[in-house]
Amino acid sequence: MTLRQTLDRTLLLMRDEINETADDETLIVALTGTKVAIIADTSNLATHSAQTAFITMALLMARSAHHVYLLAPDLTLVGVQTPLGGGSIIAELLKIGTDLLPGVAFSTDIPDTIIDLAIALGDSNVPLRARHEVTINADNWCGHLTSPQNATPWNAGQWPLGGMMAAAMAAAEAFKISMRKLEQHARNPGLMAELFAPVGDITFALAPADTKLTCEMEEFDCVSGGAITQSILYVLTRVAGVKAHARVIEPDHADPSNLNRYMLLLHSHLGSQKAEDLAAICSGTGLTIEPVAKRYEPAEVDNIKLRPDVLVGVDDIPSRWLVQRSRPRWLAIGATTHWSAMASFHVAGIGGCAECLHPEDDPSNAPIPTVAFVSFWAGLLTAAYFLRQKSGQPLDNFAAEQQIYVTPTRPENPVWAFVTPHADCTSCASLLDVTTVDRPPNSHSDRDN
Repeated sequence: MTLRQTLDRTLLLMRDEINETADDETLIVALTGTKVAIIADTSNLATHSAQTAFITMALLMARSAHHVYLLAPDLTLVGVQTPLGGGSIIAELLKIGTDLLPGVAFSTDIPDTIIDLAIALGDSNVPLRARHEVTINADNWCGHLTSPQNATPWNAGQWPLGGMMAAAMAAAEAFKISMRKLEQHARNPGLMAELFAPVGDITFALAPADTKLTCEMEEFDCVSGGAITQSILYVLTRVAGVKAHARVIEPDHADPSNLNRYMLLLHSHLGSQKAEDLAAICSGTGLTIEPVAKRYEPAEVDNIKLRPDVLVGVDDIPSRWLVQRSRPRWLAIGATTHWSAMASFHVAGIGGCAECLHPEDDPSNAPIPTVAFVSFWAGLLTAAYFLRQKSGQPLDNFAAEQQIYVTPTRPENPVWAFVTPHADCTSCASLLDVTTVDRPPNSHSDRDN
């Protein structure tokens, strides 16, 4: 297996912006030649939130084949960090770093040459030279990315969502450096310059600051065991004290092209049945996975009775309609399209359904271009909706935020919106028993991003 094979979907996405004057090897060199240091001192790495941010950045960047330096004390892990084992943070990352992409591993030595990007947690001191420096921080629900002069000590404690949001923003900044190295091959130089320019100081909030924190998630179903679902489970297993039982409905086996973005998949697990592998990886976290090695399609609707809460991570639009027509009490959907991530929730009496949001199919069997940080954004946004709902926050309080569309390379411009119901929506009609569904989806692949 080659690095080229594992980066297949990443290279496809890069080709959106890069023309044929650059061959695949040139793209891979831009990725592997991007050198990033993640830096933390003892006080800024002491909490579960900070450790989660550190690990999430490292894994996202490694799955994009960047050269990542881990410059931090080897502190004992203070919470669950699947797919890492227990132990200490640096030792576990070094171990797992050799089980991700071929030829990619973490370094712990301070580089003696200037690197591309230094990312400091809180107000940690940066002991090297870098062309670009940023600092990250977090509150419970907010991630912050700022310039070094605005750095403050790490703020968040046990709740990890804000830390993961900060990590997701930082991972996008690293990938943008790889793209800027290819600017002479741009299809549209102006658009590329705008899309991949560094961000300034930014805060991204996943929920209002006063949103209650909960570890009680009860039972739910995940339709798909792919990239978005893996990101959702990555998030939920990090909630301290999590108590939940999830079914993962997924028939497929892991292949090399999944490694660039599946947050819980290891190279040594290739060929495993995805749902069964997730059950094993999440074992002992408080989130119990029951694998269902089937595809959720019309022929299985009567055999797979979905639970009241359902999380969907497939890009196949008719599959989302099919889940919606099963009448879940609460449905959340995460998806991606090229450089953008989106999520939505759907509940009777509040806004439109999944088909109201995406009323037209976009059929294609072609491989989907995507990259680690975009898939992770989609999963994180979906998990945040789920946790807000489980916190007891009245859904009509955030109906105006029923859907979000964001391009993670430009996180300054998210679009939150209400889903307008469509009077002629087939799925809504079927939910109300008003009419017979006259265009049921055929057997579609649960393609995920």
